[in-house]
Amino acid sequence: MKKRWLLAGILGLWVIGAVGEGTAAPRLMGIRRFSGPEFTRVVLDLEAPPTYEVHSVVGSSILSISLQKVTLPQGGREIQIEDRVIHKIRIDPAQKDEARVVFSLVQPTRWKVFVLRPAEGKPNRLVIDVFRPTGEVTGKVEKQEGKPAVTEPNEEARLPVKTEKPLAKPADPQPPEKKTPPKAEEPFREKVPVPARGVARLAEIRHWSAPEHTQVVADLEGTPAYEVLPQMEPLVYTLQLRGILIPRGTHEIPVGDQVIEKIRVEPEGMNEAKLSLFLIQPSRLNVLLLNSFENKPNRLVIEVSRPDLQAKEKEQRESTREIKARNKRIVVIDPGHGGDDPGAIGPRKALEKDIVLALAQNLQRILDSTGEVRAFLTRRGDYFVPLNDRVKIAQEYGADLFISLHANGSRSRQTRGTSLYCLSLKGASDKATQLLAEKENASDMVGGTSLAPVQKDLDTILLDLEQTHAINESLQLGGLALNEMGRVNRVQFSQPRQAEFAVLKGPEFPSILVETAYITHPTEEMLLRKKGFQDRICQAIAAAVKRYIPIMAAKEGRPAARL
Repeated sequence: MKKRWLLAGILGLWVIGAVGEGTAAPRLMGIRRFSGPEFTRVVLDLEAPPTYEVHSVVGSSILSISLQKVTLPQGGREIQIEDRVIHKIRIDPAQKDEARVVFSLVQPTRWKVFVLRPAEGKPNRLVIDVFRPTGEVTGKVEKQEGKPAVTEPNEEARLPVKTEKPLAKPADPQPPEKKTPPKAEEPFREKVPVPARGVARLAEIRHWSAPEHTQVVADLEGTPAYEVLPQMEPLVYTLQLRGILIPRGTHEIPVGDQVIEKIRVEPEGMNEAKLSLFLIQPSRLNVLLLNSFENKPNRLVIEVSRPDLQAKEKEQRESTREIKARNKRIVVIDPGHGGDDPGAIGPRKALEKDIVLALAQNLQRILDSTGEVRAFLTRRGDYFVPLNDRVKIAQEYGADLFISLHANGSRSRQTRGTSLYCLSLKGASDKATQLLAEKENASDMVGGTSLAPVQKDLDTILLDLEQTHAINESLQLGGLALNEMGRVNRVQFSQPRQAEFAVLKGPEFPSILVETAYITHPTEEMLLRKKGFQDRICQAIAAAVKRYIPIMAAKEGRPAARL
């Protein structure tokens, strides 16, 4: 097999499939994905048999399929997969009545494309099987207790595909004869089988509004089946829920932000319901089913994002280049947690996410008042931002410094004090710091985001050098901040501690994580809620920034601004 890949590696592959000549241009109704132990299956639901072309260079990690005479009612979109086979799928309109589906693979591998006729209530389908690379298949079937495997109709029902002569013969795309049906896992527009044991119950629906997306979270007792139905109206997404109990009658939840007008939940038949999202503008949909984690129940997480607002936010962030051109420094302040992730909770129910947002806004005002520094926030309200996105936001702002604000928590009500942390690539300073890093790094799961692996830069030597320089600068900034904050509150450690904090991994700028005080300590919880204490903590951090910027400017060989 490897020899065949090597022989064909320098040649291109062009497979043409033409089906259903003379039929009307089909509409792409939905996309579903099933991740199994040996391959990932992606199914495109279409209104009519498709005409398609497959473009691939053997040995490449890109697989491209162009659909001819097809319409995309929802426009272009990007679907994150992040299993062991596929990173993501990108769907874009190409020309008139034509679309392109591009697969970004984890590494070059085998694939197979075929068409299935309508059967058992299912529409025409274009099926793409992408197999795990040789040596990656475990041979084990990952079972979900009480959940039968999900399968498509038998491959004997596939339509004939006309194949032109390829430029090079691909590696054998046929899977082994006996395949275990793939398992539904973290689905996007796919059916999840009804649990064999019991019926789930819908406990609560919440929503969180960000500037460019809205997250809807349904708390569940049990795990229902669900399917994202074909979008019949451009401003309505509907999920079919099966094996679930909901309160009697139809319920409407007003949202009224920039993304969603309202949410409607209505019963339908025995142990079934529909959950509909009424949109403001055409948007992208991502659905994630999460198992219970820490104190969180099972959750169905629905994220609806507006591409136009995302582009606007990014454009505004990147406009800071004009500010930097005037010799101003950019400080990005990161209020930890947010949205469905409250962070630590005090004995009097103060929430870390609220405290640190107030601190961040205060620190922003203090730094902006200097006239020589512009400060920006990674989140400006009560919504969750994934950890990697916080770093990306800072990079888009062109940050010179990055400060992540938190309020610590402990099972012991006696633990108190201020502490400060920097990144380490070689292990934690101590066990307590390691546990803290693990807790903070779990925010993605608490906030309702998949823990997708982060791809490392191929030029690891250059990246490590850059990261090491940023860590050394972070330790210097952190030492100055601890000295200043020690005048406001007792400090736990005289020097910054280090561990592998995900939010501190921006290699372009010094980054520190400040645990301002223990919200779980009754006295410090009261202090954190008082404006006077918040002002003093923020003044201390700002004083450290003012002391550090001339040091940084001297190392860069540029004139220091007067702060």
